[in-house]
Amino acid sequence: MGRAIVERLAAGGYDVAFTYLTGGKAAEELSGLVRSTGRRCLAIEADLTQPGAAVAQIAAQLEPLGRLDVLVNSASIYRPGGLQDPALPDSTRMWTIHVESPLLLCQRFEKFLRAARGHVVNMVDLLAERPWPKYLAYSASKAGLWSLTLGLARALAPEVTVNGIAPGVVEWPEDYPQVERENYLKRVPLARAGTPQDVADLVHFLCTSGSYLTGQIIRLDGGRSIT
Repeated sequence: MGRAIVERLAAGGYDVAFTYLTGGKAAEELSGLVRSTGRRCLAIEADLTQPGAAVAQIAAQLEPLGRLDVLVNSASIYRPGGLQDPALPDSTRMWTIHVESPLLLCQRFEKFLRAARGHVVNMVDLLAERPWPKYLAYSASKAGLWSLTLGLARALAPEVTVNGIAPGVVEWPEDYPQVERENYLKRVPLARAGTPQDVADLVHFLCTSGSYLTGQIIRLDGGRSIT
């Protein structure tokens, strides 16, 4: 999904920078692809579970450029963690990457976003309002990002728009059973899963034609949330 967003914004005329933690080879490949289209691209290695250090690393590369039009917070950790799960310490890492990092990035780049009359897009999740018991920590941290999105929309107005996207399924995990996929799709009015491109197209819309939208969480789920 992150790759699709980078490619869509570059195709829309933006120079882009993106962060990665693992997959340096894939990051290098994506940077080369973007540059081949004539756009500038920076791949920044940063661990957003350590937000203070990560934001400093990102700022060191972006602030000298003197401009930031769009900030997309899409980094995520998706881990199970229910009430009886001994792995609940992961909840701290989820909160850090889903809530603290977006907040600190907005704080650090506020002046650039205001000057550009820019846009912030946060990647939320339908589980923020319909949590699964087996994913309590993940759902709660995404709910935190949902609330943060609404607060930032007020704090950064009127110069900056802040919106969230709450996708349904946009890419199946490889080990997701076929029967469960079929059961899920039976409850989706549009009768298909979403795609990373669907997300990327909506990000581009919110950063261009959707300039009068702010403080909105858009459920990009084929109608799943109404069934």
